[in-house]
Amino acid sequence: MLEILRNMWRRKLRTILTILGIAIGIFAFTVMGAMALKFNKMIDGAKKYVTGQITVTPKGNNAFWGGGGGGEMLPIDVLNKMKKVEGVESVTAMVEMPLEEPKDEGDAQMMSFGAPDLIVAMDLESDYRNRNWETLTMKDGRMIQKGDGEDQVTIGHNLAIQKKLNVGDKMEIRGREFTIVGIIDQTMTGPDTIVFMALKPSRELLVEANPFLKSLKEQADKATNISDKEFKRMSKKNQEQITQAKAFKMEDISTGAGVSWKEKTDPEDVVARLKDQFKDEVIVYSPRKMSEEIGKASATFNALILGSAVIALLVGGFSIINTMMMSIAERTREIGIKKALGASSLVIASEYTIEAGVIGFLGGLAGVGLGSFVAYLLNSKLMPEGAEIFLLEPKFLIGVVIFSLVLGMIAGLIPALRAARLKIVDALKEVI
Repeated sequence: MLEILRNMWRRKLRTILTILGIAIGIFAFTVMGAMALKFNKMIDGAKKYVTGQITVTPKGNNAFWGGGGGGEMLPIDVLNKMKKVEGVESVTAMVEMPLEEPKDEGDAQMMSFGAPDLIVAMDLESDYRNRNWETLTMKDGRMIQKGDGEDQVTIGHNLAIQKKLNVGDKMEIRGREFTIVGIIDQTMTGPDTIVFMALKPSRELLVEANPFLKSLKEQADKATNISDKEFKRMSKKNQEQITQAKAFKMEDISTGAGVSWKEKTDPEDVVARLKDQFKDEVIVYSPRKMSEEIGKASATFNALILGSAVIALLVGGFSIINTMMMSIAERTREIGIKKALGASSLVIASEYTIEAGVIGFLGGLAGVGLGSFVAYLLNSKLMPEGAEIFLLEPKFLIGVVIFSLVLGMIAGLIPALRAARLKIVDALKEVI
């Protein structure tokens, strides 16, 4: 090994440039790979969520992730009927909405790499359960539960860091004050940026934020204050309008619903029944199909990562082949002398293969080190906002270094075999 290192040092500029070329490719691979790990972690969390329940949204509202700007009306009567469908265990109304209003229209369209900050609420009195998210590990405090006050919330890890909040602190949400009773441990997925609250206050916040719903509620309040005497004096058309306004109920406001199924029941069968019986009222999302759609996004991103690995392979491989071929050309006489002294072709080939592997290893080590440093630095900058975009896992980093080592050895095979095939007489004729 010392001889190999001495040979590398004899041509240090060329060796350093080769290592640098490999390091650049591995650096890109490390950074992109760390980003992919974070993205895939989020994707896995999303898959876990959507496959643990049957998701239902009001007809005409496709804004599954966080609610849209439409009516958000999912009558409680419809949900009660769903509970009677064969295979259904429980149903809960749900409200999902952005934690804060976008600052302007442009912000509303912006895509964030991380999970969005959301308010998520469900009926705490319901027996509903997401099969994959029945419990979440708590960093401090507890999850909101049946019997809690309307002003109590549990928040995600990233939100707690971002807003510097602890259990017992007050948190202002859309102009209303809430008390934090728990902080969820970091999951690297959706719950990190979610505020969990009871259904009633979330509905009130949604009505206040949605002009259409706010108008309906105001009309309902006015209609309720109309006496029977005044109602009788109205025209038939006005009476119909008042009757419609009175039909508005806060209990009917939901951005969606979660449906859990009974044991030993195929959720896709339940989906089919719900679609058949409530096709005019709701959109029912199949857990399997939603998982497949999310998987497509993951596959696209992973293809980009594979592309960076191929680039690293090509850049590093050709750099090593070029360096080793030049090294053999310069050391032909040395190879001849070694063979004359009894060195076998296998020994010669092994020497050059190991040398190429060392170059690949050093390049990989440098690339991984630099990539990890940059990823850590960017994560540190983004941590106060709870928006880390890289996930550095020891297994991945070690794997990249091993990949670089193997790449070097494979790239060094061609030059090594050429060196091993040199005939002693021909090699000794070369002049250094």
